[in-house]
Amino acid sequence: MKATALPLAGLVAALTTAPALADPSAEDIAAIAQCGMETFNAPGITVSVVKDGELAYAGGHGVLEVGKRGEVDADTLFQIGSVSKAFTAAALAVLADDGKLGFDDKVIDHIPEFRMFDAWVTREFTIRDLLTHRSGLPLGAGDLLMFPEGDTTRDEIIAALAHLKPSSSFRSKYDYDNTLYIVAGVVVERASGQSFASFVEDRLLKPIGMDECTATFGRAPEGVAKAVPHMYIDDEYQVTPTGLKGDTAAPAGGVTCSARGMAKWMSFILAGGKTADGEQLISPAQFGQLLNPVTITSTPGFLKTHAGAELSAYALGWSISTFHGQPLHSHGGGLMGMTTHLALLPRENLGVFVSNNQMSVAPRPVAYDIAELFLDDAANDPDWIAVVDELIGQMRSAGDEVVEAAMEARNADSTPSLPLAEYAGTYRDPWYGDITLTLEDDGRLWFRSARSAPLTGPLEHFQYDTFIARWEDRRLNADAYLSFTLGADGAVEGIRMKAVSPNTDFSFDFHDLDLQKVE
Repeated sequence: MKATALPLAGLVAALTTAPALADPSAEDIAAIAQCGMETFNAPGITVSVVKDGELAYAGGHGVLEVGKRGEVDADTLFQIGSVSKAFTAAALAVLADDGKLGFDDKVIDHIPEFRMFDAWVTREFTIRDLLTHRSGLPLGAGDLLMFPEGDTTRDEIIAALAHLKPSSSFRSKYDYDNTLYIVAGVVVERASGQSFASFVEDRLLKPIGMDECTATFGRAPEGVAKAVPHMYIDDEYQVTPTGLKGDTAAPAGGVTCSARGMAKWMSFILAGGKTADGEQLISPAQFGQLLNPVTITSTPGFLKTHAGAELSAYALGWSISTFHGQPLHSHGGGLMGMTTHLALLPRENLGVFVSNNQMSVAPRPVAYDIAELFLDDAANDPDWIAVVDELIGQMRSAGDEVVEAAMEARNADSTPSLPLAEYAGTYRDPWYGDITLTLEDDGRLWFRSARSAPLTGPLEHFQYDTFIARWEDRRLNADAYLSFTLGADGAVEGIRMKAVSPNTDFSFDFHDLDLQKVE
């Protein structure tokens, strides 16, 4: 069932616009933003549009936080998640222009301690490989080190890579990851002699004129309005923790910026790496590397059907595809409680940025619907908000059916092989670290992660030696199966995990854990 939209009375539009185009109008754009916000239950949404080098629109709707005063506008800071990856790639392009590195340099030449699971892959791994999701690692490998609120350093992430097993051959297929972008951030630090955040701000954000934007949420000024992330659970809004813990994941998703600031970024990219003042901040040769397709990716079915997209690829921090027959450069971003999408149509010299403070799919269809306003044959354009809303409803229903079928098929009369106390103890995974299971006074086993405090909750018996971890923080929406393995002597040896629902966010890569009992 579709969740009820936030009542219109609770949404106070706070529009700030540049001189509106004759067609489409600021009202046309605002109406799409409002529709997306209501359809996908976003407390607030912010939008900017650039066309032909000019700011065509910058505005906001809704509230910073449900139940509190404060309206979203074009200057509200949002965490843009993985849209930040393009900034990391651009930082490396700046360093290439400085003569400090090349995209085809071996990573070990800059980070001698860098190791992948396979020694040959370690020797051959380049900076370009860090940025193009073709490492051979499975989807989201290692994300649990950071998510949710993982207490992990960049050095620990580099050390963990040697233990993450590949799921495909090196450079053979696309599997999205965040950990290798963090390694790319370390390359920036080693080559520049600056912290990653300082380099991005000094050499990119400030020269572009994005003075209100920062490389991490923690560096954002105190007095500036910031959108608060939300989840919509059981027909109500819940505020979520603000961003990723610390600065570790900044190269993968740390940039914090406003719609107005992101308009400057879009103009910079559409101008081929040239600032509004005419400075060629990234040389044409290095800028061309950023948007050059590297890894073939699958094209989403709804883009094939409604925009005629046939061939898609990943470049350096950018997804490359087509939209009604013309090039599309884009990227999405998501943190717990906040999502973003940026889309560029370079042939139209058009850029659209959308972010909202809810864990929703709103930004992408809103961006597409706004882009359609600037294209010919608008009468036959798809209603992207409706298309994606229907698709998401189908995915949720399919996921619910999988969970329900598993519950119905289980042997509810089965019992664990051992007394519950025998399952208690400390378990260790070589890349993740320790988790503990304790038998509490309530008679239940409780799961606790030493690395990520939110991964805490009781175990519910599912069947045989499989339990379900029901996380206390229901905002995670990521309950997980724990299946215990027993040795020849009948004692517990280890645990394998996987998400209960297929709709669980891929960053909960429980399935990559191989937890062995150590005490």
